[in-house]
This record gives sequence, structure tokens and C-alpha cells, in this order.
Amino acid sequence: MSAFRATRFQVTHEEKIKTTPDACFALACPVEELKWINNWQFDMIYSDSGRNEINCIFREDMSAAFVLNVPGLSTYWQTTLYDAAEHRFHALLMYGDKATGKFEWEVKDDGDGICSAIWNLTYTALNQEGNDIADESLKDRMSLMLDFLAKSGKHYLETGEMLK
Repeated sequence: MSAFRATRFQVTHEEKIKTTPDACFALACPVEELKWINNWQFDMIYSDSGRNEINCIFREDMSAAFVLNVPGLSTYWQTTLYDAAEHRFHALLMYGDKATGKFEWEVKDDGDGICSAIWNLTYTALNQEGNDIADESLKDRMSLMLDFLAKSGKHYLETGEMLK
């Protein structure tokens, strides 16, 4: 048995947004992200509908460069839960052979035209190289990523324009 012990970090972010839960949750799609995430690019690998759905798989190069500070490393996303009625989306993220991520997003109706969008991101190293990435600055970058998504989504939903 190996002596390797995986490092794990988890961060959460909640944002109040003036919109409906349906409008907010509609942003949980790589195609829709072209409208509200500045410089977003992705490659759709698998989707029956061409949009996010259960077992959708896509690849992008932004999050590993920013969160892991490893430029050139692709992140593969596989949607493991997509529940539009309950406004919940989960995905498994694969950062090459270095680490996995679990991305969770839930939108709740607060009433009076306000909703709460709650993001959780969990990082787990797969090997020593993944552990070497997992210092305290990684946790800060994970929080910054969720803050960026929250602010960008909020700005788009409340103004109709992409935050740049």
C-alpha cells in the first residue's frame, strides 16, 4: 500500500442576485457562459442536446491556469447532476492526472425577486504532484474563482452585459 496521502481543500461562496432562480440557473451551461464569462472558450466533447445536461463533458483551459497556477493544463468537466427543477448542478473536474475537483452549484429562491446562488468547489490531489500544487494560495485562488463566477453572473443577470 502506498504512503501517499491526498491533500483536499474545499471553498464555498454565496451571492444574492436580483433575478429568478430559473434565469440564474440557466447560466449553468458552457454555451451560456459565452455570454457572461469574459474570454470564455470551451470544447464540447459530449452532449446529446448541445448544452449542459447529465453526463455532458467539455474541456476548457481557463480554470487550471488560474486555480492551479498551471498554464496549459486542460480541465475536463463531466456533469454528474443537472436538475433544472431543483436548480442544482454538480460536475466532476479532472485537472490532467494531478487532481480532481467537485463543482457544485445550487440556486435558491429567497422571494421578492432575489435568489441565492451557492457555489462549492473541492480540490483533491491524485498524486504528489497534485499535493505540491495544494498550498494555502490554492485555497485563495479557488475562492477567487468562485467570487469571479458569482460577480460575473450577478452583473450579467442584473445588467444584461458581460463583466469585463
